[in-house]
Amino acid sequence: MEHAITEDEAALYDRQIRLWGLEAQHRMRNASILIAGMRALSNEVCKNIILAGVGSITILEHELVTEEDLGAQFLLRHEDIGRNRGEAAAEKARLLNPRVKVIVDQEDITQKPDSYFTQFNIVCLTGCNPEQSIRIDKACRESKTGLYAAGVHGFFGYMFCDLTHHEYREEVQEPSVDKGKEPETVISHRSQDYDSLASTLETCWGYPKPKALKRKVSPLFFAIQILWLFQLANDGKLPDNSSQEDVDSLFKLRDERLKSAQVDGAFVDDDLLQTLVGTASAEIAPVCAIVGGFLAQDILKTLSGKDAPLLNYFLYNGMEGTGLVHHVEKKKA
Repeated sequence: MEHAITEDEAALYDRQIRLWGLEAQHRMRNASILIAGMRALSNEVCKNIILAGVGSITILEHELVTEEDLGAQFLLRHEDIGRNRGEAAAEKARLLNPRVKVIVDQEDITQKPDSYFTQFNIVCLTGCNPEQSIRIDKACRESKTGLYAAGVHGFFGYMFCDLTHHEYREEVQEPSVDKGKEPETVISHRSQDYDSLASTLETCWGYPKPKALKRKVSPLFFAIQILWLFQLANDGKLPDNSSQEDVDSLFKLRDERLKSAQVDGAFVDDDLLQTLVGTASAEIAPVCAIVGGFLAQDILKTLSGKDAPLLNYFLYNGMEGTGLVHHVEKKKA
């Protein structure tokens, strides 16, 4: 059942409505979003989309709060240690905006059937291993459910977007028919097709051609892919920097992939990859704030139907303070 925006809500979200319109706010007001995994990154995402006035958020998390979680997760307190991470965070999240329904699901994501994810407008996976991300993305594509997959590894962060087929409105400037007058602003209706996560992973090492890759793509993109290859080969586990076996295995995967794809080793920065491995399981609050802010903004943009969302990867390097967007297409026949 759709809920109309009340006068109180219109007053509360006045600045947002002025920005993207009443119709867009209405769509957000009736949207259902799944946040899978409660980490520092998802703390930021929850905060921003709850304050924006979405309809409901479901937090899917089966892990318990540990002392390590308190370093970067501002929705948790010391007294929450030992509680379900999602339930503890939800209590603080509800206080941000009582108008938003916050639901907690304490089951393990690995036990959820594909049909579970299709009941939402947007599915947002944070820190999910690549095998599960690929499975869930496939299910979401079949039901035209928008999917975001994101994570933070120490100084580095990434996000991937798959909306299958997305239609949106965009303001464009067109020359006035009368000479001497200012250009006219018109609303243009546009659409964009998205590639699946699996197809981009299959082709990112060989398409586009290496010369184009060297000019356009951040070395962090390939470093993240190597990290995912390690997880796919080790049941989702992140490499332990203190384990020489893990480090050797990761660099062996790097060499094998470079050789099989016939890609120059210069595309992978060894120092960057080593730093990524060393901080793979760490959450640094400022990095989470930046990536989480960008992620939440893009989710809201998708729901509003105004302007083009991310297409389709975003890589953030906190050591350099740079964020780059890359459009990775599936390999053309």
